[in-house]
Amino acid sequence: MIFDDSRYRKDFGQRISTIRRILEAADPMLPEGGDGSIGREVRGLVIVLMYASYEKLMQDICRGLLEAAKRLRVGNKRLRPGFRLFSIHGYLASISDQNKADSLAKTGLKLLLEASKARECTINPSVFPSDGTFMKRSQVTFICDLFGLGDPGRLLREIWERLDGIVAARNAIAHGSSTPEEVGRRYTPQEMRDLVGIWEERWLSFIDNVTAKANNRDFFRKR
Repeated sequence: MIFDDSRYRKDFGQRISTIRRILEAADPMLPEGGDGSIGREVRGLVIVLMYASYEKLMQDICRGLLEAAKRLRVGNKRLRPGFRLFSIHGYLASISDQNKADSLAKTGLKLLLEASKARECTINPSVFPSDGTFMKRSQVTFICDLFGLGDPGRLLREIWERLDGIVAARNAIAHGSSTPEEVGRRYTPQEMRDLVGIWEERWLSFIDNVTAKANNRDFFRKR
């Protein structure tokens, strides 16, 4: 197997199980037929945990794909463009440290030579391709375009349209502009359970898609 998703599935599954246990523990605290403060606070915190599960999953998948490409030992010259970008990361990172006398042409030549090495794979698996949006939909799209994973909206379906809202709510709680209670009051207990259920289902479908594509050498190299 080229790309083994078992670690990512396990970690994601454990995070979802934790979320469900927290929700179950909070419900008995609610007055019968009511909606107590602690329940709303918990539901707000669950949004933060859902965000964390997605952020960690995307980071793990990216690292896993890069590690798989490196294990295949496909030379930089034969890597698909998205993977080749990671093979020249070291040179890109060093540009700011260069002697100012180095010309743009000289820098460009170094990059081209590095990317064209035929017998060496210089991918850096620790690099995460952030687009600066803090995990909004554009981040998922960027990653999918970079690695050739297809349309994420087709896989994530219901949660695709809600993803940016979840990111915004998490950021609001994390940065103090909203409290967990304020965010949690937007959901009933059942709505939150339903959201967690579809969140798990769609991200597992996303993992399935990555695994199906990445267990083919041609996913990593030019034909």
